[in-house]
Amino acid sequence: MAHFNYHYALRRGDEVLATGHLSRDEPIEIGERLVIAGRPGIVRAVEPLLGEIELHLVVQLLRDDEIDP
Repeated sequence: MAHFNYHYALRRGDEVLATGHLSRDEPIEIGERLVIAGRPGIVRAVEPLLGEIELHLVVQLLRDDEIDP
């Protein structure tokens, strides 16, 4: 079973609020909703990192009015 490794950036607008590492058994796709560090967001980009095995993952945090009840 393959593991997918990511270096993520949690963003609010253009501001990066947090970064970290994430590993999953299934690939993450653009448009997917995720919860990272207890914060719901939507995947905006998944890109290769030059010379790295990790992928760069950009997650835009959702506003309170965008979160499903």
